[in-house]
Amino acid sequence: MVPVLMPLLAFGLPALVIMRNEKRPVRRPWLFSLGSFAAALAALCQELWVFCRRAGNGDVSGILDTAGAVLVIGIGISLVCLALNLIALALSYGKD
Repeated sequence: MVPVLMPLLAFGLPALVIMRNEKRPVRRPWLFSLGSFAAALAALCQELWVFCRRAGNGDVSGILDTAGAVLVIGIGISLVCLALNLIALALSYGKD
């Protein structure tokens, strides 16, 4: 459940800042950005934890099968999270 919720939280927080920007901007958008990066980091740490558990159990073939996909997913989460947070912060602080 955590691998699904953490990326959604990482993408949802800056999306909330972007959507609320026109009607009623948030007071501290950097807190939403910080929470978004923390959720993305938690998702990446959880993936590393799964690798650590598999290595401890001796499941080397399982690690080799999923290593490429996990790397692509981790890079994707990082890039999308960074892009959304940059857009949210630019919209929030660009008006001044």
